[in-house]
Amino acid sequence: MLPGPRNVWLAAAVSICLASAPLRAETVYETSRFRLLLAADGVVSSLKQLPSQRECLATGWRQRLASVVVDGKRREARSATTTPDGLVLTFRDCDTSLLLQVGPAPDWLRFTLRAVRGTRPTRVDLVRIPFGINGTVGRKLNIVYDDQTAVCVLAASQQVDCRVLGRKNRYLGAATQDTPGPKLEGASAALIVCPPGEFPAIARRAAHAFGMLTNETPGGVPVKETDVVRGSYYFIGFGEKDVDRMIADCTQAGVKQVMLNSGAWCTKVGHYELNERNYPHGLAGLKATVDRLHEAGILVGMHCFASKISKRDRYVTPVPDRRFWVSHQTSLAKAITAEQTEIKVQGDLRKWPGCELTAKRYWEGGVDKHREVIFDNEIVQYESIGPEGVWNTFLGCQRGAWGTEAAAHKEGTDGRHYGVDGCINGYIIDQETSLLDEAQDRLAHIFNACGFDMVYFDGGEDVDRRRYRYYVSKFQENAMRKFTKRPIIHMGTAMTHRLWHSFARSATVDTYLNTLSGAIIGGRPPEKWPTVRDHIDRSVAYMLRCRADLMPGELGWFGIWPRKTFYDKKVEGLQLDELEYLAAKSLAYDVPVSLQTSFRSMDAHPLTPEILRIFRAYEELRMSRAVSVETRAMLAEKGASFALVQTNGKPQFVRMGEPFHPGGNQDVYALVGADGQGSVATVWHAVRDGRLTLDARVTAADFAGQAMPVGSRQDTSLLGLDTQRLTLFAKLSPAELRTKLEQAKAETRPPGMVLVRPEQASRMVGAVQLGSKVGIKEAEANGDTLVCLARTTYQEPNDWYAEYQVKIPRSGLWTVWARVRYPTGSDQSFAFVPAGQEPTLQGDQVLGNCGRNDRKWHWTARGSGSTTVPPGRSIRLQLEEGSFSFRIYGRESSENPEFTPRLDLLLLIEGDGIVPTDAMLPRLLGQN
Repeated sequence: MLPGPRNVWLAAAVSICLASAPLRAETVYETSRFRLLLAADGVVSSLKQLPSQRECLATGWRQRLASVVVDGKRREARSATTTPDGLVLTFRDCDTSLLLQVGPAPDWLRFTLRAVRGTRPTRVDLVRIPFGINGTVGRKLNIVYDDQTAVCVLAASQQVDCRVLGRKNRYLGAATQDTPGPKLEGASAALIVCPPGEFPAIARRAAHAFGMLTNETPGGVPVKETDVVRGSYYFIGFGEKDVDRMIADCTQAGVKQVMLNSGAWCTKVGHYELNERNYPHGLAGLKATVDRLHEAGILVGMHCFASKISKRDRYVTPVPDRRFWVSHQTSLAKAITAEQTEIKVQGDLRKWPGCELTAKRYWEGGVDKHREVIFDNEIVQYESIGPEGVWNTFLGCQRGAWGTEAAAHKEGTDGRHYGVDGCINGYIIDQETSLLDEAQDRLAHIFNACGFDMVYFDGGEDVDRRRYRYYVSKFQENAMRKFTKRPIIHMGTAMTHRLWHSFARSATVDTYLNTLSGAIIGGRPPEKWPTVRDHIDRSVAYMLRCRADLMPGELGWFGIWPRKTFYDKKVEGLQLDELEYLAAKSLAYDVPVSLQTSFRSMDAHPLTPEILRIFRAYEELRMSRAVSVETRAMLAEKGASFALVQTNGKPQFVRMGEPFHPGGNQDVYALVGADGQGSVATVWHAVRDGRLTLDARVTAADFAGQAMPVGSRQDTSLLGLDTQRLTLFAKLSPAELRTKLEQAKAETRPPGMVLVRPEQASRMVGAVQLGSKVGIKEAEANGDTLVCLARTTYQEPNDWYAEYQVKIPRSGLWTVWARVRYPTGSDQSFAFVPAGQEPTLQGDQVLGNCGRNDRKWHWTARGSGSTTVPPGRSIRLQLEEGSFSFRIYGRESSENPEFTPRLDLLLLIEGDGIVPTDAMLPRLLGQN
């Protein structure tokens, strides 16, 4: 007899039934809600809901309750025998047997693995319930349900992995494995059968009974069942100085939750050193920011990484910690010196990153971040693996990477490849070590001290792959148990079965552009770029899968981005119809939207104010539950666009056609739909403002429904266009109105430009002066130049500058450009400092710094060093109409006139998206 506890758990009705020929014993387990029959050969023969006697099992195939993996092969159950010690299972073609404690309770039947005898399996499928209910399947919750019945196999211990498996023949499964992590013994799962409306309460009782992680209000309501999870939120970076801006943006969008981006509050994941640039007062400043947002009625979330460590953190440099997950391992074939760049190892490296055989694999963040090996206390980066067919040598090695010390290493020294997260470029923690607690203690200290209301565990997939879902769950549970506030809006990249009791909402995906970028960098670029609506549809589908798991979903993360060049392709900024498509789906399904963006992106996009205005209107309708079920069902239609039209104070939703460009102007957008006996059109300018001349009589209103002026001349309408949505009403059919708009004259006002010559400075201080004063002549310059004739570095700013004052013709977004030349051909720079700013000469004040310039004149804004190709990124400023003052400082210059950088012209351009070229100079110089 197998060792184990006596039969104290079989208090409920358990009987042995004899079937007719052939004679076969069945074990019956019965609770107040269901009856399970288990045949003597281990087959689950019946599962009936009580008292209805509804059979819940699939018919036509025989599923055995359990299986084991022994010697790499799956072995199905051969027999199931009830003994005084419990249920004993044996398996085909092996000597393995298991002792299960089967404990009925009023609401569930719990299976617990108490002992293993014979050959020890590497994996055990503890419970498998084949379901015959043709209803909704929640694959992560491990549940199937329809209007009458819910059947779920719920984890009752931490090491069990529960999920729906199978394709044609699906079943609710609970499995466990022997390593890494906890052993097989103690693995436990509970079978629940009940009316679907009663499942949440039963699951809550089960979670408490089994000691699972819960997340509830003081009254015992799980956070996912509270109204707080319905609220949309910003996902954004901000600092102490930005809190008023953040509150204003929340008000503008009708949003009452924000999540603070990890990089905004933390510079190094691991020790979680605070970002002093954003929070100069440290932890006190971060807490004060959270408190200020709380005072404004805004909940604040912490976005964090809790399963990995940044390579710049003290856990990695100068001595790498040994408590990271080792994903690959090798050893030196012979001793190496500290300078050696080719390193031969024992065995082969065909599965390592950098080998040609793994080139087609997806490497998050790009394979470069993964090509590393650690010998003793040295990190070595390598370019490739060779020779071909042998794959036993690291080639092109850079020694002493990440601030570690290059050193000699003995033959046989272990070479470790730590699992890499390509997002933050960090190493993945081995969760069986003390490093997880050590790092998360610091994280929890910050979370608790500041009083955060929600958390997002990003990069949840970055764990030891050998026991993926166990470790995804473990690191989040470990951190959540350190956080003192309850309830917390618990979110993360990966919601698992085990975390279901704690999670608040799920279904986040990267933004449209980040999704594309990740695929391109990871080596899997899409053959055809999806549209923004395609991206939204995929987000909706993911949300619905979460809903099947009885988990509230969201639509996001969703970006707000301006028109830009993205991987050599021109990408249009987020348009109003795309935002409204998203908002309509949010309203249809009553799910929040998460807006992942930045102040820079929002300021750069001319449509941002109208985007937020439209978003707020939808959010208020949704949160107030003011829209009928019938209307919401209409809005849910995949691919269908609707416009919220507010007339006579009443909102209505008009089905719209596809967007097009009136008059062929690519900066103007319109959609047309039917409105009673006539038609309605939504029109806007995507860049700035202009005029629309339309050969039809129309009336117009803004988004709020307020009448807008329309000039008329006979049967022609004249309308001013800008970045706000204009709604047109016409007594024409939709087809007729669309034709009129396609034939209309749509004009765009040219952007304002302000040209500044060096000699226009109101004063010059110190070493900054005109080139002509020191004998510098440049044949390809357009007059005099501005130079700094002294050695300067941005680490030690000097108060040497030229001061300028210009007139800005219109308020709005302006970009700043300079025409420069660096005689050294290196990444030199000036600094652009608006009036009122302290001259740090770093960050947003950098002007130039594009290193790949070939010593030629070029237009520039802001580069990032020696590898940057001009012009770099635009310098964006929100400027008010009227006088604007700024200073140009020397930032990286020389006392030698031959080597110091030259500045020829400064150009301020209204809006973003226009990069100046020398071809524009004749017109610009003629205007000046």
